[in-house]
Amino acid sequence: MTEQTKTDSRPVILTGDRPTGPLHLGHYVGSLKSRVALQETHKQYVLLADTQAMTDNAHDPDKVRRNVLEVALDYLAVGIDPAKTTITVQSYLPALAELTLMYLNFVTVSRLERNPTIKEEIQARGFGRDIPAGFLCYPASQAADITGFKAVLVPVGEDQAPLIEQTNEIVRRINHQVGREVLPEAAALIPKHGRLPGVDGKAKMSKSMGNAIPLGASPDQIREAVHRMYTDPNHLKVSDRARWKATSYSRTSTRSIRTWRKCRR
Repeated sequence: MTEQTKTDSRPVILTGDRPTGPLHLGHYVGSLKSRVALQETHKQYVLLADTQAMTDNAHDPDKVRRNVLEVALDYLAVGIDPAKTTITVQSYLPALAELTLMYLNFVTVSRLERNPTIKEEIQARGFGRDIPAGFLCYPASQAADITGFKAVLVPVGEDQAPLIEQTNEIVRRINHQVGREVLPEAAALIPKHGRLPGVDGKAKMSKSMGNAIPLGASPDQIREAVHRMYTDPNHLKVSDRARWKATSYSRTSTRSIRTWRKCRR
């Protein structure tokens, strides 16, 4: 341990991703871009949440295992520096699983089911009532991750903000139980563009919904995705005059992919 690490009093940030596939432009706009900047001013940890990814991928563990390295390479490609940011794998930290089990005693099933983020993800995956228990308990797992590192700031997209709110509920219950503040509350850091819409225009950009543009997309993949983009709500018929114009979305897409390719060479 270096002297700098011993005396590092910078605010702690925890962020991360489920390694279920390559990262895409939604990740870059929602979180990756801010992580690159924040590593200069904060003590930042990035967690590859492979254990949590197994909650809805238990039928294909090889996919999770394979994407741990791929996502880590994407981190390096966008500018996350291992000399400034600690990148770690969730399954290598068994204490986080122990914390999750303990935290489940401080939250009810009904509260987990009411979490807007979980409700949206359950609907998107078509689980109905056949919800993997581990997936439903994701808010407790994330609370364990955040408090395990004593993070006070968590960069997330706006759709993830309810998870941070529930983390703070658990923190307050534990602090009340103990009778003193043993765990800090965390704040959600939501970027200006908190949610990037998918190329279908119907929801956020998502790997599982097939409406994302990967950071490593080929020219043909980008072309195919752009052709599917929903750009003008008033263009309902072929005869209607199109009113599409270049947006910050398209400029961000082009810059991000060019940067990714340059760094992955």
